[in-house]
Amino acid sequence: MRDKGLSRKAVLAALKKFLEQDRGYADGKILCSMCTSPHSIARTAHRWFLNPNLGDAGLFPGSLKLEKEAVQRLAALLNGENSVGFIVSGGTEANLLALWAARNMACACNPEVVLPESAHFSFKKICNLLGLKPVYASLDSAYRVKPSSVEKCITRNTVAIVGTAGTTELGTVDPIDKLSAIAVTHGVYLHVDAAFGGLIIPFLNDMGYEAKEFDFRLEGVKSITVDPHKMGMTPIPAGGILFRDSAVLDYIKTETPYLTEKWQYTFAGTRSGASAAAAWAVFEHLGREGFKKIVRRCMRLTKFLSSRLEALGFTLVVQPQLNIVAFKAADTKQLVEKLRQHGWLVSYIPRLDCIRIVIMPHIRKRHLAAFLKDLSHIAQADASSLKP
Repeated sequence: MRDKGLSRKAVLAALKKFLEQDRGYADGKILCSMCTSPHSIARTAHRWFLNPNLGDAGLFPGSLKLEKEAVQRLAALLNGENSVGFIVSGGTEANLLALWAARNMACACNPEVVLPESAHFSFKKICNLLGLKPVYASLDSAYRVKPSSVEKCITRNTVAIVGTAGTTELGTVDPIDKLSAIAVTHGVYLHVDAAFGGLIIPFLNDMGYEAKEFDFRLEGVKSITVDPHKMGMTPIPAGGILFRDSAVLDYIKTETPYLTEKWQYTFAGTRSGASAAAAWAVFEHLGREGFKKIVRRCMRLTKFLSSRLEALGFTLVVQPQLNIVAFKAADTKQLVEKLRQHGWLVSYIPRLDCIRIVIMPHIRKRHLAAFLKDLSHIAQADASSLKP
C-alpha cells in the first residue's frame, strides 16, 4: 500500500487503463460466455443497493424482502409452490448448498454422488470440499445422461443424483423426468443444475420447441440451481438456489450468535443486497412476456447460426436444444486460433474437439453475419486443414 494516496482523478485514470484491457460485450465478439451485458434496470438497482448485507439481514429488512420476492418469482417459474431459497454468488455455491444438504440428510458413512459425465466442473470442487465420491454416469449419442447408467451407479452410499438442464458445453438437457422416477424409486435426493437453462426452458414450449419437464412438477426433484447472472441479465454475482420446501434448511443451517438473525443457510456469510435487488428488478420489469421475447430472439439466432454453419460444410456436434452451438472442423483447434486472431472469442472443448458458441442477449444478427464472413474467409484460405 502507498504511504500517501493518489488523487481521485489519478485513481480513476489508472482504473480506466485497466478497464481498457478488458473485452466488452457490445461489439458482439464475445461468443464464449454464459454471462452478458446487465440489463439497464439491473445496473440501477445494483447501484442503489450496494450497502445492504444479506448476511446480517435484520439491519436491511427491505433488501431481505427483495431477496424473498426474487426467490418467489423463480419458484413460481419453476413450479415450486412451497419452495424456499437464496440469491447466492453463483452456480457453484448453489450446487454446493444442494449437495451439502443431500449429504447431511443421508448420513452415509462413505457418501457418493452420481453425476453425468457432462456435469459442470464445479462438482469436482464440491465433491472435494464435502468429502463426496463422484461416480460418473455415461451419456447417450445426444450427450445426455443415460438413465440406465445412472441407476446402475446407485449404491447404498449414494446421497444424491445430479441432472443438468442445459449443460455448459453443449446446452443439452438431461432426461430429468426419468431421473426423477429413479430418485423416487431408490429414495435418493435429485438435484437439477439449471444454472443456464432455468431461465430459458420454461419459455420454450410456448415458442413451438419441445421442452420436457425438469422442475418441481417432478416428484423426485429436491433442489434446482438457476443463475440470474446468466440469462437473467443481472450483474455478477447472482446465482440462485431453490429447495422444494423449508424442511431441507435444517440440514444446512449455522448459528450466528452475534448477528441480527439466529441462523444462516448460505455458504457465503456476507452477501450483497445488490444482487437480489438487481434480480428482482429484472424479473419485475420484464415479466414472463419480456423474458419470452429475449429467449425467442436468442433461439432464432441460434437456428440462423447453426443452419449457416451446416451450409458452409461444418459439422454440428448436436442439434441445439438451447442457445448454444457446437461444431467441428478438420483442424478445430487451429480454427479457434485463427478466429481469435480476428478478434472472435470462442470456446474450444478438447474433450469433444469442437468450437462452442453461446448466443447470449448481447449478440445480434449482424454480429453473427460478421463472424460467418470471417469464418468463411479463414476456411477458404486454409481449405486443406480447416475444411471439414
